[in-house]
Amino acid sequence: MESSTLIKKIHMNCPLCDKTHEVEERKRFATITLKGDKVTYEERFYFCANADDEENEFETGSMTNENLLNARNVYRVKHGLLTSDEIVAIRES
Repeated sequence: MESSTLIKKIHMNCPLCDKTHEVEERKRFATITLKGDKVTYEERFYFCANADDEENEFETGSMTNENLLNARNVYRVKHGLLTSDEIVAIRES
């Protein structure tokens, strides 16, 4: 596991080991390429201590969406564009 920070522990059914137990919700910085530009953003994920070392992390669909939104917002800030929150605020005003 790369360097990450524990956010909290959650009791849930783990899709990796197929058992109900405490999994760790963690966060770390990750890098992705968007439109040919590398951006570093904060991502959240779950960690299962019962799974093997090769596959011990997973995300829910909503986590994946949030992580991609974080990456896009970093890209937007880097290029002087409005973030998704700023766009929503304009639409609501």
